[in-house]
Amino acid sequence: MARSLGQRLMVASTALMMLGTASYADTLADALRLAYETNPSLAANRAALRATDENVALARAAMRPQVSMSATATFTQVPALDSQITDSYSAELNASLTLYDGGRSRMAVEAALQAVAGNRAGLRAVEQQIMLSAIIAYVDVQRDAAAVGLAQNNVRLLTEQVQATRDRFDVGAVTRTDVSLAEARLAGAQANLAAAQGMLALANENYRLVIGVAPNNLAPRPALPSLPASLAAAEAAAQANHPQIAAAMHVERAALLDMERARAARGLKVQGLARIGASISSDTDLATGDSLSITGTIPLYTGGSLTALVRQAGSVLERRMAETQNTRREVSQNTAIAWANLQVARAAIEANRLQVEAAQLAYEGSQEEARLGARTTLDVLNAEQEKLNAQNSLNEAQRNAYVAGYNLLASIGALTADQLNIGIPLYDPDVHFNQVRNAPATDLGASRAIDAIADRWQ
Repeated sequence: MARSLGQRLMVASTALMMLGTASYADTLADALRLAYETNPSLAANRAALRATDENVALARAAMRPQVSMSATATFTQVPALDSQITDSYSAELNASLTLYDGGRSRMAVEAALQAVAGNRAGLRAVEQQIMLSAIIAYVDVQRDAAAVGLAQNNVRLLTEQVQATRDRFDVGAVTRTDVSLAEARLAGAQANLAAAQGMLALANENYRLVIGVAPNNLAPRPALPSLPASLAAAEAAAQANHPQIAAAMHVERAALLDMERARAARGLKVQGLARIGASISSDTDLATGDSLSITGTIPLYTGGSLTALVRQAGSVLERRMAETQNTRREVSQNTAIAWANLQVARAAIEANRLQVEAAQLAYEGSQEEARLGARTTLDVLNAEQEKLNAQNSLNEAQRNAYVAGYNLLASIGALTADQLNIGIPLYDPDVHFNQVRNAPATDLGASRAIDAIADRWQ
C-alpha cells in the first residue's frame, strides 16, 4: 500500500507539471527536430564545413592548367613632333601547368580531404552537444515545472494548516506560538514557490535559447534508448566511435601530409609554359608569335626558410599526435564519469522513492497524532517539509538519471541525429562536397546566395 501511495504522489505531481491551456503538447522528438533544424551553432558549423570543402577544390585547381589573357594599348608622343602620336596594341594568351613537384600538389589535395573529414567529425560532435543540450533543456523545464507544482501544493496545504491552527487557537487547543510557527512556515513556502517559479523561468529561457521557441505543455519524456551493458563496453564504443577522436585523427593525418609537403618543397619542380601573342602599331603591321617552354627549378639556398618550414611542420605533427592521445583520454574519462553518474542517479531514485513513501506516511501520522494531542504543530510542519524535500529529491534524481543516460550516449558517440532517429531529413554534407570537389568553373548559384546575404544585412 505504501509503494502505491508514493506512485500516486508522483503521478499527481506530473499532472500538475503538465497542466496548460494548449491542447497540443510538445514532445522530446519535436524539441530535437527544432534544435536540429534551427540552432545557430549547427548552422554556423555547417557553413564552416562547406568553406572547408572548398579547400579540396583549391588544391585540385592548383594541379590544372592556369590560363590568363592580357592586353595592352600604348600611346606615345614624339617630343620633336608634338602632333605625332604613335600607338601600339598587343594581346597575349599565357598558359602554365605544373608537370612535376615531388608530390606536393597531390599531398595538398589529400591534406584538404583530411581536413574535410576532420570537420565532418567535428560537426557530428557539435550535433551531439546540441542534441544533449536540447534534452537537458527539455527535462529541466519538466523538473522545474514539477517543483513549482509541488511548491504550489505545499503553499495550499500550509495555508489550510495556518487556518486550522488559528481555529484551534481560538478554542484554546494551541498557543500563539503554534500559530506563529505555522505562519512562518507558510511564509517560507511562499518564498520557496517564488524561487521555484524563478528557476522555471530560467529553464524556459534556456529552452528557447537551445531550441528556438518557448516550451509548450511538454509531453512526458520517453524511455531512454538502449544503453551499454557495462563500463568496458561503453569505453570500447567510445574509443571506436566518438567524433572528437575521429576529428583528432584526421587533423593528425593532415599534419603528417603537411610535413611531407614541406620536405618535398626542397626538391625539383618542373613547369610547362605556353604563350601566344599578337601586336600591331601605327608603324608596323600585325605580328604574331608563340612559344612553348619547360622550366625546371630546384632551390639551392633560401636563407634557411625551407628547413625552418620542415621543422615547424614536424612540431605541429608532434602536437597533433599528443592532442589525439589527450582526446582519447578525455573521452575515456567522460565515459567513466557518465557511467558513474548514471549508476548514482539510479540508486538515488530507489532511495528517494522509499523516502517519499516514508515521508508521506510520517506526515499523515503526524497529522493524526496532532489531532489526538500526541504531536505538536511543529512536528506536523516538519513532517510536511520533509515530505516536500523528499518529493523534490526524487524529481531531481529522475532528471539526473535521464540526463546521465543521454550523457553516456554522447560519451560513446551515439547521440547524433541519425542515431536518435528524429524523423526528419538530415543534413547531408556530401551534397555540397560533391558539387565542389572537382573545382567546377561555375559558381553553383553562389552569386545569388551572396546577394541574398548582402540584402539581409542592408
